[in-house]
Amino acid sequence: MSNKPENTTSAEQDQAVGKLAAGLAHDFNNLLLAMTACLELIRNRSSEARIVDMAGQGLDTICRGTALVDRVLALGGIGPQAAQSDAAAPTQVSAPRQQTILIIDDDADVRLVLVELLQSLGYRLIEAADGAAGLAGLQQQPDLVIVDCELAGQSGIDVAIQLLDRRPGLPIIFATGYSEARSSDPRLGAAPFLRKPFRIVDLARTVSAALD
Repeated sequence: MSNKPENTTSAEQDQAVGKLAAGLAHDFNNLLLAMTACLELIRNRSSEARIVDMAGQGLDTICRGTALVDRVLALGGIGPQAAQSDAAAPTQVSAPRQQTILIIDDDADVRLVLVELLQSLGYRLIEAADGAAGLAGLQQQPDLVIVDCELAGQSGIDVAIQLLDRRPGLPIIFATGYSEARSSDPRLGAAPFLRKPFRIVDLARTVSAALD
């Protein structure tokens, strides 16, 4: 008797587990990013040593959360996330004024913290909760777009392609809680990926490089 149906079922189960693990990683990393950003802003803006130390301890705890996400991905048969910079000390960074960044992310908390972080770096921000709003944001002539790979019911990569159709050469950065999606469009071949939860130093460097 052929065991083909059983093999097919097993493959489908593995695929379902992997999809579930990736989804959990995406959502959990969005939460970790929001907490990371809040703690970094508190640490960078506080002059009280005890508050700075407590914020640093919180960031160390988030690193353990990131390791936990890697364990979830491993259970789903997915490799670990790319490591981010180890920014243990408060980050002092600045950026040229008058540059505008369009953020497209369906998570309101993520948009909130990204706006706060990028404003602290000296950028002006446009917010969009979905692809349609992001395309409309082109009317404000952004210098750069940061788009989430997995928008609700929509691929951030597809949105990026539509943006480039309307604004050829527009710099784009992908931010992702977890996504292995890549585009075959050669215009996106060099687009950088920021893995959530990233630190403000990673954000600053990636944005600065994309705008150069």
